[in-house]
Amino acid sequence: MNNSGNTVRVNAIALHLDTCTYTGWPAADLAPGADLIVTQLKSGAAAGCTGPTPDGLDTSDIGPNGSNYARNCDPNGMVPTVDITVDNVTKTYADSGQVLNTGGLDAGWCSGNESTQWTTIGHAPCRGSLLTLTPSAQTHPVLSTATVTATFTNSCAQPLDNTPLSNTAVNFSILSGPNAGGSGSGVTDANGQASFTYPGNHVGTDTLKATVANLAGTIPSNTATVTWTVNFATSGGAFVISDLKDVNGHGVYWWGAQWWKNDQFRSGAFAPASFKGFVDSVSSSSTWCGQTWTTRPGNSSRPPKAVAPGSLMAVIVSSHITKRGPVISGDIVHIVLVRTNPGYGPNPGHVGTGSIVSTLC
Repeated sequence: MNNSGNTVRVNAIALHLDTCTYTGWPAADLAPGADLIVTQLKSGAAAGCTGPTPDGLDTSDIGPNGSNYARNCDPNGMVPTVDITVDNVTKTYADSGQVLNTGGLDAGWCSGNESTQWTTIGHAPCRGSLLTLTPSAQTHPVLSTATVTATFTNSCAQPLDNTPLSNTAVNFSILSGPNAGGSGSGVTDANGQASFTYPGNHVGTDTLKATVANLAGTIPSNTATVTWTVNFATSGGAFVISDLKDVNGHGVYWWGAQWWKNDQFRSGAFAPASFKGFVDSVSSSSTWCGQTWTTRPGNSSRPPKAVAPGSLMAVIVSSHITKRGPVISGDIVHIVLVRTNPGYGPNPGHVGTGSIVSTLC
C-alpha cells in the first residue's frame, strides 16, 4: 500500500528463493492509499523453480537450489527475500516468517490449506483471521433501514499484524426473522470494513451473519440482531380505529367517549360502548397484522397521559370488537400511521383525532 501523500511508481519487484528468482511483473503507478498485489500470472504452475517470469509461480513447491519440493512436509529453512524498487530506489525485505513459501514446506499437501492472511513482511505468518459484525444489536422502526458492518482483520497475536484486510468480498445473510432470506455483499475497504444496509417492513427480530469465503473454506462472523418496531402510544399499548375509517388522507377518531359511534365497522356493526379506543395489551416489537388484542374497558385501560400534537403514531385498524365480561377484544387487519391533532387527554372527554398518512401493514 502507498502510505505517502503522493503518487509513486513501483518500477520493479523481484522475488528470491535460494537460487530461484522471479521478475517480470509490470511497473505500476500507485495513488495515495492504493494497493499493488503481485502474484502468479497463469494457472497450471509446475513444481520447482519455473523462473524468471511469474507465470508459473508456486513458491510452496520450491526447494533448495530450485528443486521440486511438492509433497514435502519437512521445513527446508529457506527464507524468501523481496526486492522492491519504488521511484528507482530498491529496498530488500526478508520474509523471515516464510509466508511466501508456507513455512518452507508444501502446506497444500501437508495440511490441505495454503491460505495465509495478508501479513507484514518480516513477521510470522497468520493462519487465521477475524470477521466481526457490528453492532451486535440495534432497534429501528419499520419502514426505515438498518446497517451492519463487517470488519475483517488479521488475527495474529503480533500487534503489527493485527491489521485490516482490504479488497475482500464479504457476503451478508439474514438467517431468521421477519426479513429472513435477505442477503447482500460488499468488498472490504482500507479499514477492512464492508457494510450491508437493508429495509425492514415487518416487526420482529432479524438475525444476521457475515461470511468470507476462500479456497480453504468459509470464515464466519458472529451473529447480530436487528429488531424492528412500530411506534404506538408512547407509554405502551396502542389506539384503534375501525376498518370503515381506514382511508389514507382521511381524518380518524382514535380516542374518546363516542368511539363506538364514530368508528362503525364496514360490516355495519358497532363496538361496545365501553370501548374508548385504547388497547393496553400490545407491544411495539411484536404486534403486527393478523394478530388479535384484548383490553379493559374505558380509561381503566390506562391510556397515556399525553400524545404530542403533530406526531406520527402507529394505530391499529380492527374489523370487529366484542366484549365478554370485563374483557374487550378485537382483530388487527391493518396498522396505519396517523398524524395526530391537538386535544387528546386520558379522560375520554378529551378526544384523540388525526389523519392517516400511510399504511404499515
